This record gives sequence, structure tokens and C-alpha cells, in this order.
Amino acid sequence: MNKITGFIQSKIVSFLMNLHINPRPIYFVRHGESVFNTENKVGGDADLTADGLAFAEKLNKFFQNEFRSPMNGGSLKPVKIFTSTMKRAISTTNALDLNGKPTYLKLLDELNAGDCDGMSYNEIAEKYPIEVEDRKADKLKYRYPRGESYLDVISRIEPIIFEIERTKDPVIVVWIIITLLFLT
Repeated sequence: MNKITGFIQSKIVSFLMNLHINPRPIYFVRHGESVFNTENKVGGDADLTADGLAFAEKLNKFFQNEFRSPMNGGSLKPVKIFTSTMKRAISTTNALDLNGKPTYLKLLDELNAGDCDGMSYNEIAEKYPIEVEDRKADKLKYRYPRGESYLDVISRIEPIIFEIERTKDPVIVVWIIITLLFLT
């Protein structure tokens, strides 16, 4: 490093110093369907539905096939699993019978919806109409009342990105936030 100044340059250098050249797959997986998903509610720590449990079993079969090593007598390759501490993510992860123990990280938990946690989008619209408009205007920077913004979440997950990059084994991340970032 030479003449590195400023936040962005420092972040880029930090990321580059953690790169390695070993290729390995990285899977970002959404948790199985939760009770709150069926009720169109935000946040919460809901259990999986029957469909969510079935999804977790199918996910296990997929990864069993994906990580089985024909060269080692059909044994499973080591895998690194990161998951949120939310019930729905833990239940999805617990269905994975692989060669690796999950690492449970609060950093991967869902965006904190603050006062809107556990409410449906219709309930939020009735109780907080101005908040709904503010969120529509700038979803990235919008912060729920006494909650988080997506920018907060991005800042929160930065250490996980570096940990994933340092890992040489295949990686599975069972994550709630990916759906929030792309579907809502």
C-alpha cells in the first residue's frame, strides 16, 4: 500500500488484502417459508410452515448431492455454513446434514423493523401512512421508526463479507435479508 487515503480507498484495500485465489462456490439461500410470510407480516421471529420445512428438506438433498465427493468414497466435502439467529433461518439450517457446523450470527438477522415489527404492510399503512410514503421515496436510506435502514444492514454485514472471502471451503449463507433487499 502506498498513498492510501480516505474511507473508500481503505475499504478497497482491506477487501483486496482478504482475497484469495481458491475457487469455491458461495450459496446465498433464503430461509424456508415462515408463518409471517404467509401472513404478509414484517419482521418477527416466526417458525417455519409445513412448506418451509419441506423446502429445508429439499435444500438438504440438493446440498448432499452438490458436496458429495466421488473421489473420497462418496463422503461429504467440508462446508462453511453461516446463518441468522432467527428461528426460521435456524430451522432451515438445522435440516442441512452436511460436513460443517453452522455459525449463528446476529449480524445476519433481518432488518430491524422497529415499531413496525410483526405488523402486516396494511397495518403499517394504516398506522404510519407518512412512513410508507417515506419508504417508497428512498427505500435504501429509509429507517423504520426505532428500527434500521438498508444502509444500516449493509454496514452491519460487512464483517461477514470478509469472513466469507477468507473461507476456502464452499460457503452456504442462510439469510433473511436477501429477500428484503430484492423483493420488497
